[in-house]
Amino acid sequence: MIEETTRERMHRFALLVWSVIGVLALVWLLIRIAESIRIIWLPLAFAAGLVFLLNPLVNYFESRRIPRVVGAFLAFAFFVAVIVAGFSLLVPAIRTQAEAFASSLPETYDVVLTWIDDVAERFNLQVDLTQGAIAEWLADPANQETIQQVAGNFGSLGGRLVRGVAEGLAVLVLAPLLALYMLIDLRRGKALAVELTPPRHREEAVFVASAVATALGSFVRGQLLVAFIVGVASSIGLWLLGIPFWLIIGILAGILNLIPFAGPVVGGALAAIVALLDGSVGKALLAILVFTLIQQVDNHVITPLVQRARVQLSPMVIVLALIVGGSLAGLLGVLVAVPLTAAVRIVVGHLWRTRMLGQTWDEASQRMIELTPPPDRIVGIRRRNVAGQQRLFDTAERSVPVRCAPDDPAGPGWPTFRSWATVQPTVGDGRER
Repeated sequence: MIEETTRERMHRFALLVWSVIGVLALVWLLIRIAESIRIIWLPLAFAAGLVFLLNPLVNYFESRRIPRVVGAFLAFAFFVAVIVAGFSLLVPAIRTQAEAFASSLPETYDVVLTWIDDVAERFNLQVDLTQGAIAEWLADPANQETIQQVAGNFGSLGGRLVRGVAEGLAVLVLAPLLALYMLIDLRRGKALAVELTPPRHREEAVFVASAVATALGSFVRGQLLVAFIVGVASSIGLWLLGIPFWLIIGILAGILNLIPFAGPVVGGALAAIVALLDGSVGKALLAILVFTLIQQVDNHVITPLVQRARVQLSPMVIVLALIVGGSLAGLLGVLVAVPLTAAVRIVVGHLWRTRMLGQTWDEASQRMIELTPPPDRIVGIRRRNVAGQQRLFDTAERSVPVRCAPDDPAGPGWPTFRSWATVQPTVGDGRER
């Protein structure tokens, strides 16, 4: 009996080992396949972002009895109109500041050269960066090998640049088309996913998928709105300080704010450098102070109000996710690192809390996702809202499915909806569904 029990344990252990090996081999194979078709991932990521951004508008049109196909085209037309209007307003000012920056380059070079000479003289260093000295250094045979290595690095950099341009063109061409088709077929795709899910796990899979979609949709729409607010606030702050190229720096800060922690840090550094080159140490310190204030207001006021459904991730986890994502997939990895980490945390947290800790689905979701009350509730003003009606441009999917209809998988998207605040599992404790 003891020998038979030991044999069973050895059999289970061997099965576990081979299962782990098989999973690792499958992951390695999927990674290799993903690398071979890597040019499609960036357009897919941007298309998914467009879907999260425009889907509330398409749903709004659909609630007004406009066909979903027509609503998708109207949403894209509105999006393109907003982009064109923004460019028409900003391009003249950007062109003016870019021309001013180009005309100031010779003067900036002289200022930097003088500053380097002063620092070298202060520390008793011999630094000569005049044109004659640079030409003499380039003509020195001892430096030819270094020059060749640098040229070789520039060659590989040129190859990466060409690949980056190709990926950018693919994003511009493919992302809108993919997003349009995804918006049109979104409900059909949801119904198909429900139909292909095993009936035993169908309701729970729908519940978890809805939680992931809620968090990702809130993150994407909220992050875009926060980036816009940061860009506007940065531009206004630098304009009030009288720092040159305030609009360009503000736009860069807003765009880079799509990457956590990057926008205010890079914007503050650029503003401080421009202020120093302009000869004002006080303005440089004030610029750093402005961006520090923007970062704190963003973290503690704007983001909690805008991202109504958030997955709590510590700064350390965010930084590690950005590092891992950037090392694995470059710019794409940096852009999707945080939302993918949030999605993984929701799925793994749900499984752990329901399977290991015995919590219900509602309890697990409340531990995973933090809900911020709407601004009208925060200030004590109650606005009139029809029950069940989704507000336009809401940054959170405020309704989630709690019961799936197995006999009607092709119904209108998710079968039954309730508010997150009223979700209660209806069968046992939710673990045996």
